[in-house]
Amino acid sequence: MSRTIPKAFVTAAWSKNKVEAEDMARKYCHEIVEKGFIPVCPVLNFSGVLDENDADSDKKRREMSDIMLKSCTCVFVCGNKRNDDVNADVGTAKRARMGVYELSGVL
Repeated sequence: MSRTIPKAFVTAAWSKNKVEAEDMARKYCHEIVEKGFIPVCPVLNFSGVLDENDADSDKKRREMSDIMLKSCTCVFVCGNKRNDDVNADVGTAKRARMGVYELSGVL
């Protein structure tokens, strides 16, 4: 892949079931690749990296997600639901004047 392919941050109201969330993330990322973007998805990037028993793991995940998001050119909101994480990602993207798209809007 060339360096000219834009990176797209992938966000959704992920399932609490880790296996289900990762499966959906792979499907969303596949669709985003088909649209010509490099997907950046914290659900897949941080899988097995953060200790779920660590009280600060959610804060660490949020901080790392924000850093990853800011390195992208746009954000894709996937799925039909929104939660606080999705709203935070969209807010960060808007403050950075990045494009925010719904995956269903480009399929």
